Amino acid sequence: MPFFKPKQPILQRKPLSVEDDYFNAMRPWRFNPHPWLPLCGVYTCIDQSMVLWGLISGFIFLVAQFCPFSWVNQAIAWSILTIMGTGIMIALTYGWTVVERLSWLLYTWVGLMVFGMVMTDCAIALGWGWLLIHLCSLWLLISAMGYLVTGFAMRSRAFFLATAIHGVAIFFLPYVIGWQFLFTGLVMMSNLLIFAEGHWDMILPNEKVTLLKEKTKNLKIISNFILDN
Repeated sequence: MPFFKPKQPILQRKPLSVEDDYFNAMRPWRFNPHPWLPLCGVYTCIDQSMVLWGLISGFIFLVAQFCPFSWVNQAIAWSILTIMGTGIMIALTYGWTVVERLSWLLYTWVGLMVFGMVMTDCAIALGWGWLLIHLCSLWLLISAMGYLVTGFAMRSRAFFLATAIHGVAIFFLPYVIGWQFLFTGLVMMSNLLIFAEGHWDMILPNEKVTLLKEKTKNLKIISNFILDN
């Protein structure tokens, strides 16, 4: 069985007419967007989590870029916001990750968020200048690591592509000195919102088990046919 689904597009428009039990189990949120808004209007629990983190990351980095208030106050505010976002993410996605045998992936993302928050707070509280000037690199790297793990877990080329985008963005930071927070926020936010709007390629663990069973069954049928003849 191939690692990816080669015939499935990396990213495509989300099927809006799906009404099966599996889709409904993902607690989709539906609304009718205005005609001038390029939104799909259907968001599963995973999509909702991505929208949440897209807005949080965009807000944090845009405020850091354009609103000159103290680093300490920002650290406190962003830590509270990160903890709240992490809690909401767990509430939204935990049930689905358990069903799909991906709870470890959720814990990985939680660990990455907590690690990034702690490192950022320590850098500000302890005056780690070497890390303060590389906060954007830190968060792009954390996101890249999360997408890389997700790519392997879901066998998704889309998440490997997101890994590459965030990795390349780190090397572009020296060319946007003075605008690094804006650049980082736009990269992180745009990736998350695009994922929330589209349907990416993937092979989930439960689907992989089903495909393996079907392949084994077909091989047995072929073997029996050959032996009978």
